[in-house]
Amino acid sequence: MTHDPSLSVAGEPKGEPPPSRSTARAVVSYGLLVLVPLALALLLLRYGIAHPVKETAGASKPSEPADLFGQVMVAGVVVVAAAGLMGLAARAVGQSPVVGEILAGLLLGPSVFGALAPGVSKEVFPPEVTPVMNNLAQVGVVFFMFLIGLEMPLTMLRRLGGKVLSAGHAALAVPFLLGMSTALWLRDDYQPDGVESTPFLLFVALSVSVTAFPVLARILADRELIGTRLGAMGLAMAGVGDVTAWCALGVVVAEARNDSPLGVLVAVVEVVAFTLVLWFVVRPALAQVLRVLESRRGGVLPVGMLITSFVLICAVVTNVLGVHAIFGAFLAGVVMPRSSRTVMDFAHRTEGLALWLLLPFFFAAVGLQTRLQSVFSLSALGVLGLVLLVAVVGKIGGTYAAARLAGEGNRESLGLGVMMNCRGLTELVVLNVGLSLGVIDSRLFAVLVVMTLVTTVATDPLLRLLRLDQLPQPPGGVLTPAEASTQTQETAGARRP
Repeated sequence: MTHDPSLSVAGEPKGEPPPSRSTARAVVSYGLLVLVPLALALLLLRYGIAHPVKETAGASKPSEPADLFGQVMVAGVVVVAAAGLMGLAARAVGQSPVVGEILAGLLLGPSVFGALAPGVSKEVFPPEVTPVMNNLAQVGVVFFMFLIGLEMPLTMLRRLGGKVLSAGHAALAVPFLLGMSTALWLRDDYQPDGVESTPFLLFVALSVSVTAFPVLARILADRELIGTRLGAMGLAMAGVGDVTAWCALGVVVAEARNDSPLGVLVAVVEVVAFTLVLWFVVRPALAQVLRVLESRRGGVLPVGMLITSFVLICAVVTNVLGVHAIFGAFLAGVVMPRSSRTVMDFAHRTEGLALWLLLPFFFAAVGLQTRLQSVFSLSALGVLGLVLLVAVVGKIGGTYAAARLAGEGNRESLGLGVMMNCRGLTELVVLNVGLSLGVIDSRLFAVLVVMTLVTTVATDPLLRLLRLDQLPQPPGGVLTPAEASTQTQETAGARRP
């Protein structure tokens, strides 16, 4: 056996004291450097307590603040748990999780939870917690809109061309016209005081014209239609409709925030100029910067900081220009380079935070503002029936007519109409903007929320009834296998609302 020179005779490493000596040194060190300073600090504290308190004449002692952070945490636990459980329940019966999450928000509102247990509801959602929840919800909506912009199928839109552009705009224009006619009939009873007719009419017309692109993508993925010719057309048409709807919403917001037509025109021109700068200047520069950062070690952190800052800056700019902040976040997603692996990783991380934490606050905020009792009167039920009829007939009928003119069969055209009739979370975002601007009141808001829920719930069963997955596919379809795989991963690879 070879002797190790680094060991002493006793087998201990050279240069280290025996264990007993090390323990003694630790005890002495602890006493001098921990116990003695603490004892001196206690003496100073006792001296400070004995010092007389200065009283200011006429000054009142401030009241002890409530534990706002704790109250927000309690509300957060209830909101996230309710949204998660209802989302699981919705999936168990073949619906998209967003249906369950919308229901969870309505159940937590004054219509159910507040009516059955008003005392507990006030404890869970006291008045001082509501503004905090609304702010968290708006942050969630901003990043959700960024994800929607990032998921826009730009390549598919360019590939399918005029056929999809025509059908997508028809799916928006026909219900918009019918919605405008309905708004003219409703304005005497439902137009809020002090609101001009123009923003009210435009907003109601837009509210029945929206299609929820992310919800539709999830439903098509579940039905295994996302890589088919018809599924690709449906997604592309929803993308066209979403881009157009957000632009129209920007005009409505500008109209609501400006008193003069000149102010509206200036706001629209400024936003158009900002969009062009983002697309032609910022987009290529951003791609170059991301390539440089990704080529360096430790580049993930600065890329995440860059994207987050970019989204927030775009949101602030459009808000300052007189259009809602969500439009800027949407534009940030549209111009973001999709070939960047780090961008996709950032999107997945952001999606988890937004969908599992912040958006449940949005559903709860919508539920707390929705009073379903206002829908149950005879006149309100008549309005709900009319709005549902206009929304469904306008969407399905407009899409069906455009698809038939484009050469699609009856079953295919009807299937596309059912796809366009899906609204979901996108519609709720639009409605929340209208309510926050005061363009619609709480009664019409409740009617439109119920319409959103009904049309979203109906989408999946109607698609199953039509059996679109059994339609014959032409050789190669519209998407190549690589494009279909990429589209499937982008829209169904993670949990979507």
